[in-house]
Amino acid sequence: MTTTSEEDQYIRRVLALLDRAKAYQNLTESDSKEWQVQPGSALAGDDAKTDPYQVSHNAWIALTVAVDHLHCFRSTFASSPRDDSVSITLHTHGQYSLLRGAFENSARAVWMLGPSQRLVRVQRRLCMQAAENKNSDRMNGLLKQQPRCPLNVRMQQLTDLVVKAGTKPDDAKQALKPATYSEIVREAGALASMQGTEAEVVWSSCSSLAHGDVYSTFSVLEHDIVDTQGRVNLTKITSSPKVLFWATDRTIAMMRHGFELFKKRAARHH
Repeated sequence: MTTTSEEDQYIRRVLALLDRAKAYQNLTESDSKEWQVQPGSALAGDDAKTDPYQVSHNAWIALTVAVDHLHCFRSTFASSPRDDSVSITLHTHGQYSLLRGAFENSARAVWMLGPSQRLVRVQRRLCMQAAENKNSDRMNGLLKQQPRCPLNVRMQQLTDLVVKAGTKPDDAKQALKPATYSEIVREAGALASMQGTEAEVVWSSCSSLAHGDVYSTFSVLEHDIVDTQGRVNLTKITSSPKVLFWATDRTIAMMRHGFELFKKRAARHH
């Protein structure tokens, strides 16, 4: 596509964001030890309450998956530098699918690590595990396989853990109710000094493009009617560098906050 001067500036800004975000890729791909939790830290206490479903493990996995999606996005967006130049490719829908994966996984880490109260962090980790238990049981059913441990036994284990951590027995079922991603991203947005509404708009926009929804295709992307045949318009759809920059900027901001929270919670108290 031929870009205007303004569009070119947005493309350069996306590339600059991705260059700075390479540091997170180094943290998750190398033996950085950044995932390790120090004894006496907030996360060490969280992990003890949720063992064997450690808060730190799940949060680091979420950040690693987020970085992987962002790395894949960069691979589709910019070629390797050659002769001091890079080739840029703008996809209409696929790149937003990758940003969605990066954003929602970063938000999950922020949502789990952000609350100041340990009990809330423990409850959020265990409610995520409750969702995994139910989803894995559903998958076993589709594959006509028997799980190693019955669902009711695994759910009782979570109930015992959440009650032992300080939840009232009558509140255990509600505490283990799986959260929706719209809830997660809204609360993560507030925790990341990003309005909850803006966070949900970022996630919903990327999600709707991943699903190929018509309303988002015409409201988020650029489109031009090139021909009309009766009541049918032949429309050219192209990516918007400005919107892509906005989605990338907000995604990396959420990711940065996730890593900052992990570092803070994993550090030993002085």
